[in-house]
Amino acid sequence: MIGVLRDSVDAIAPDTPGYGASDPLPEPATALAPYTRWLREFVRELGLQRVGLYGSATGAQIAIEFARAYPHVTRFALLDNVAHFRAEERERMLAPYFPDLSPRADGRHLQTAWSMVRGLGQWFPWYRQDEAHRIAEPAAVSEQILRHMLVDHLRAGPGYARAYRAAMRNEDAARVQGIVVPVRIFRWQGSLLRRYADRLDEFAWPKHIGMVPCGPTMEERLVAIRRAVRELQATTVSAAAPAAGSVPP
Repeated sequence: MIGVLRDSVDAIAPDTPGYGASDPLPEPATALAPYTRWLREFVRELGLQRVGLYGSATGAQIAIEFARAYPHVTRFALLDNVAHFRAEERERMLAPYFPDLSPRADGRHLQTAWSMVRGLGQWFPWYRQDEAHRIAEPAAVSEQILRHMLVDHLRAGPGYARAYRAAMRNEDAARVQGIVVPVRIFRWQGSLLRRYADRLDEFAWPKHIGMVPCGPTMEERLVAIRRAVRELQATTVSAAAPAAGSVPP
């Protein structure tokens, strides 16, 4: 993504706390607010007044809540792999979607993690491994990517699902409707959430929240994202820097 956008913007990609190479939050979080507060502090430490946000899946849910909490800091929000879950199906999915990956002496946690990462690229939800829930063929995700995914899940530790659970609970069109800054939602045909993303068409959307259709390939997805960034760069104007001491938290 940085490679695609670097000639349009200064692209910065922080790891979500507790994932990748970033330390976890000081206190375990069960909601997204601690992650958005962390991101606000990150932006402040960089000395940035306003930022455009891009997020996919869990990152998209963090971007939604950041834009809601800090509209004065958010220039626009680009949301990828977002959907609408009904309350009953969301709760039904939560427990089996995030199996226990605590280390076991016999190594069974490794097999569980491998089954999960393989399933994530072929079915949604990944544990419903039948044709009705298939989203891609096995060859759609390379073994190399699967190995990276496995290592990333194990690196995050037994609490790997904290941010993911909070994001799944937040997967609701009403959360997006509460954003007041410009928003673009990418309707990527290759998304594992496509079936649930199509439900977004059942809702009324204000003019500043737009749907961006794009084809099933990764190339089509990246072209759509790049085009949206350029459009919003051109149509949103950065506010003048507030006087010292007047910047909201």
